[in-house]
Amino acid sequence: MVKVIALGEAMLRLTPKNYDRIEFCNEFELKIGGTEANFCIALKRLGIDTGWISKLPATPLGRRIENEIRRWGVDTSQVIWSSNYRVGIYYFERGSYPRPGNVIYDRKNSAFCFIEKNEVDWDYLTQADLFHTTGITLALSDKTRDVAYECLKFMNEREKLTSFDINYRSKLWHISKARNAILKVLKYVDILFTSEDDLLFIFGKDDLKSKCIDILNKYNLKLIIVTRGAEAPIAIDNNNNEYLGIGYRSTIIDRIGAGDAFDAGFIFGYLEKDIQNGLKYGEAMSALKFSIPGDFAILNKEEIDNFIKKGSSIINR
Repeated sequence: MVKVIALGEAMLRLTPKNYDRIEFCNEFELKIGGTEANFCIALKRLGIDTGWISKLPATPLGRRIENEIRRWGVDTSQVIWSSNYRVGIYYFERGSYPRPGNVIYDRKNSAFCFIEKNEVDWDYLTQADLFHTTGITLALSDKTRDVAYECLKFMNEREKLTSFDINYRSKLWHISKARNAILKVLKYVDILFTSEDDLLFIFGKDDLKSKCIDILNKYNLKLIIVTRGAEAPIAIDNNNNEYLGIGYRSTIIDRIGAGDAFDAGFIFGYLEKDIQNGLKYGEAMSALKFSIPGDFAILNKEEIDNFIKKGSSIINR
């Protein structure tokens, strides 16, 4: 039995070593990553059983991806195996101030882009308390968008919790298409995660709290959580109550996956207790993820609890 299920793509991640540029590097470091898989792994590390729905080619590369996600305890029994198509790949060129990091996607026509609604085991979804997906899954193809929509609708109609992270990626689709797709799914979403920038891109400029209250009322959401970089995140519920986090300024080793870690930490804390507890665990998971290379937040609850209680130290003895 799994408590939380997510739908999304995972890819091979290729990163030049030692902050090299892609144009002249001789070696790439291979890791696995993908926002919903990152979310599942982070949540499993906190002790919540998770399941990941995706589609991969039945090739060594496809098995490499599934093996890595299963290695961390996520249920991958619902991966749909295909004799066609390819795995998605992304290249991550690390930056160091003032040079920004850069992501190059090579994921067109990946197996996940061709997922079909009739390939999903709908009975599997009914065991979970919460279903999660993101705007990245909506962006990849008409088919992934349809499956995500149907999963959210299916769970919402059965009074299961649903969560959705806007996760707008300008390299994947135009803002107008993203806006239309996201507005369509919101009526089936309970918990909405967004960065402040994404909120402004999708919904337009306004006072942050007023905008959140308007969205909560219009789409009948339970809760919106807005992350604001190093500033404290804000959560607003459907009773117009506002909750504020702390705000951490982390030394960044690898920023990819920090948002997914935040989402997982929040869901853990929220399911365990309440909204404020969700913010506490979300911030802690995200802050610590910045220190870990790769997409995955390979942390444990004891580390998170110690960080929340007393902050970090130079060395544990």
